Amino acid sequence: AFRTALLTLAVGALFGGGALLFDADARQAILPSFLADRPPAERVAEEERGVDDRLRGMKTQFSAFLATHNTRVAIASMALGATWGIGTLVLLFANGVLLGAVAVDYIRAGQTTFLCAWLLPHGSIEIPAFLIAGQAGLVLAGALVGWGDRTTIGARLRRIAPDLGLLMYGVAVLLLWAGFVEAFLSQYHEPVLPYALKIGLGALELMLLVLFLTRAGRRDE
Repeated sequence: AFRTALLTLAVGALFGGGALLFDADARQAILPSFLADRPPAERVAEEERGVDDRLRGMKTQFSAFLATHNTRVAIASMALGATWGIGTLVLLFANGVLLGAVAVDYIRAGQTTFLCAWLLPHGSIEIPAFLIAGQAGLVLAGALVGWGDRTTIGARLRRIAPDLGLLMYGVAVLLLWAGFVEAFLSQYHEPVLPYALKIGLGALELMLLVLFLTRAGRRDE
């Protein structure tokens, strides 16, 4: 289920990135207005010139908003597994399209360093959290469809309930951390915070998360 969620997101990202590369009108159609209305270089220059702390006195509220909003989206991704997984796959694909389009837009404009420093600190946790939520949705879909399983649908749902609860609890914890990082770190750029520091932190977070997820639940020989 996780591999399927990852593949769906990756295909969406390839589609979104490819659309921007081969269709001049795709930028306005795919990207949200706050990104599509200005070229990346202009936005980066404005961010790097900024001397005022736009989130002064509001970081905690912004962090809570991000965690709450993202958790709702993650729960929706899991719940859409009730559509036999179709809704979950559509949501993963759509998010992949947006991610791929944003990446290509900034890379093509020569703003790769800014892009990595902007997205990695929180995205290295937020994106895996959405993938795990998608995984939960596909697990739910598998229980509803029940290919090759002669047990009743109620029995199948009871069997996966602890797994769904554990997956979504992990998602909530990850998104709480991602919201904190996005509010207190990701929104600050050079010269306030060096890009190398932000990229290094994001890479470290991703490495530790992958290490944990590949080891979690394993028993010693």
